[in-house]
Amino acid sequence: MYNSTVRQIPRYLPRMKYYDIGFNLSDPMFQGVYHGKKYHNPDISNILYRAQERHVKVTLLTGSSIVESKQVVELKDNLKDTSPVKLYYTIGVHPCCVNEFVENLESIDSSSTIDNPSNDENYNHELYESLNKDTKFASKKLKELYELMSTKLNDPDLRAIGEIGLDYDRFHYSCKELQLMFFEEQLKLCCLLENKEIPLFLHMRNCCDDFITILKKFINGFHDNDDKFNLKDIISSKEPIHYKLPSSKKFVVHSFTDSLSDLENLLSLSPNCYIGMNGASFRLEENIESVKRVPLDRLLLETDAPWCEIRRTHEASKYLKDYQPLPYKSVKRDKLSKIEEDEWNNYMIKSRNEPCTMEQVATVIANIKGLPLSEVVDQVWETSCSIYGA
Repeated sequence: MYNSTVRQIPRYLPRMKYYDIGFNLSDPMFQGVYHGKKYHNPDISNILYRAQERHVKVTLLTGSSIVESKQVVELKDNLKDTSPVKLYYTIGVHPCCVNEFVENLESIDSSSTIDNPSNDENYNHELYESLNKDTKFASKKLKELYELMSTKLNDPDLRAIGEIGLDYDRFHYSCKELQLMFFEEQLKLCCLLENKEIPLFLHMRNCCDDFITILKKFINGFHDNDDKFNLKDIISSKEPIHYKLPSSKKFVVHSFTDSLSDLENLLSLSPNCYIGMNGASFRLEENIESVKRVPLDRLLLETDAPWCEIRRTHEASKYLKDYQPLPYKSVKRDKLSKIEEDEWNNYMIKSRNEPCTMEQVATVIANIKGLPLSEVVDQVWETSCSIYGA
């Protein structure tokens, strides 16, 4: 259970408010499972305790597949009454999980989830080729995703559609052709939803030209005369559907790690395009330049936990020299089970990121931009709330 005893926060620590827009709570690591092996009991309540102690007020739990989106909803429902942090969530299929639309697998354990890649690029291409023969299963999965989105629109805790997009660094998860196809198909579903203004939570890695081309297509609008997956059935239409995102629709390209020119192209795409940054966004010198260039009022922050921690080898470490370390002990994953569970609030798993590190991300941003930490935190909080709601 959640321990409500809050450690006294030092007077010199500003009382900030953090909104972590990227928290992968459905990842098996938070159940104590690493690479398929169980090391310790779930410690989610301890993670949420540390988050609230370090001023995280809201987290956005990210859906990465149909399977994991359902898991995220269940986790949110189970934790909502006891969590000291507000838990909102997204629904969508990550580009690394789009095999899920094609793989007709009976076992959830063998489905295409973010922690279970095929690691077989030839197999991924074969899945794409199979769509030339039969689209029925993919049509069924798209309708299943639409029904999940549509049903949960009545849940005030659903705050975005995502994580959807493209990732050209990870073709061992899914091939380029499938990624392109199901990025478009999921954007089509967004256009069919009753609430067309619901924001987007987007993934882009090493694919900016194709990414922007697809978004422009939906920003400008088009008729789909092909309708490969019979989406007309969803709205009982006999005419080709005209797909167009509302001009006011907001979208966040999260975990930005690409080039300066890519950043400029995204910011020029739409005034409703925002950039999300985490520890992975500060690894290289070019990344530091991106931080300098992104306007503060177009910036959101995240941890992308359990991934994307700030490491000593990153350029970001130069901007944390005066940062006071978090008041928690670091322990290897196989050692936590040897510690009494009533002490787990005081222990973080080594190399597993958590929302409590949000202040590190904000501190790096503030020091790179030469701004007071409070100014960065206040503006990012305001922007995050304006997009995803408080």
